[in-house]
Amino acid sequence: MVNVNFRARGEALFRDAALNQKIFYEDAIRTFDNSYAKVLFPTQEVTKISPNSLVIIKPREVDQEINLISGEIYFKKARIQTPSAILNPQKDGLYKAVVGDDKSTSIEVFEGKVDVEDTEGRGKIVIGKGFSSKIELGKLPMEPIEITLPDAARITALKGEITLPPNFQLSVADIETVGVFNPENVDFVNEVKKRGKIRKEISAVEIALDEYCSQIIMKLKPAKVQEEIKKLADGKYYYRLEYGSDAQKYSPVKGFELNRAAREMNVIILYPPSDLKVDDEFIEVRGSASRDISKLSIDTTMVDLGDDGSFRQIVYLPMGHHEMEIFFQDKLGNTKRITKRVVRVKAAPGFWQKIFGAGNQGR
Repeated sequence: MVNVNFRARGEALFRDAALNQKIFYEDAIRTFDNSYAKVLFPTQEVTKISPNSLVIIKPREVDQEINLISGEIYFKKARIQTPSAILNPQKDGLYKAVVGDDKSTSIEVFEGKVDVEDTEGRGKIVIGKGFSSKIELGKLPMEPIEITLPDAARITALKGEITLPPNFQLSVADIETVGVFNPENVDFVNEVKKRGKIRKEISAVEIALDEYCSQIIMKLKPAKVQEEIKKLADGKYYYRLEYGSDAQKYSPVKGFELNRAAREMNVIILYPPSDLKVDDEFIEVRGSASRDISKLSIDTTMVDLGDDGSFRQIVYLPMGHHEMEIFFQDKLGNTKRITKRVVRVKAAPGFWQKIFGAGNQGR
């Protein structure tokens, strides 16, 4: 993966992506003339993003969705949303989708079967192996036409592009951890100042949940670091320094840990923000818990806590205003409850519809 950019959800600027970088819900990926990318979803499904493409990734617990804004992808089972069409494979297969400059969508089926409809849901067709269709912006899908399939060797090669190799293992970036700090003291601030002396003046300190800084939770002026870092729960974090007035000039990423000797148990919900409006029936809740917390649940579902106190949990949202209940307990048995309001603004297909189709929605 060479010359590939990514943009974290909620940010305006694209940055260079790294090999084996973690990508989160609604992060964007952009490729160029000489580059492509592969995305590995939690379900072990692989999608290939061809050169000169722009996509938004939406991994979920039971299925995957990709917004193909422009360019070309090869995929196996993911639901694809484009400016002009919705592509929903009925089963695992080998599919190619292309969005042109005019926002039209072309879909080719080399193996499998896919439902194709316009974005307003006015008309749907089913395309099987050896056929293709085109959907122009604002229009219904065109009738399928037969295509000449690639030869067997090419099909095998294409399937290999979206299949994990045997004994696949994901390598992890080697990031230096600079130490354990008490956020109530100035020891972390001193660490930042020490690194600043090596280079030119520090313009900002970015603190992130991951080693690739794709999930930045704080971007602070140096004078604000001591005040703001007290708001973070104990756990593992990553930081880098932005130098001078030149954008995108960063120091290497370093890991660090916050640890208070004794403190009140605390949970910080990093996402979603309060009163966020969403149009999906599921939302991923991300946050950080202090080390003294032994149990955590969201809407009665028990949540697995990482060694550093971080957590991620998919939560179902009913229509309208919903107060998510976050309940946690420390190792001494003390309990605490907080809430976070989220608003679901329109209906989406039910859970069983997504898995078995409309005919089983009453299950």
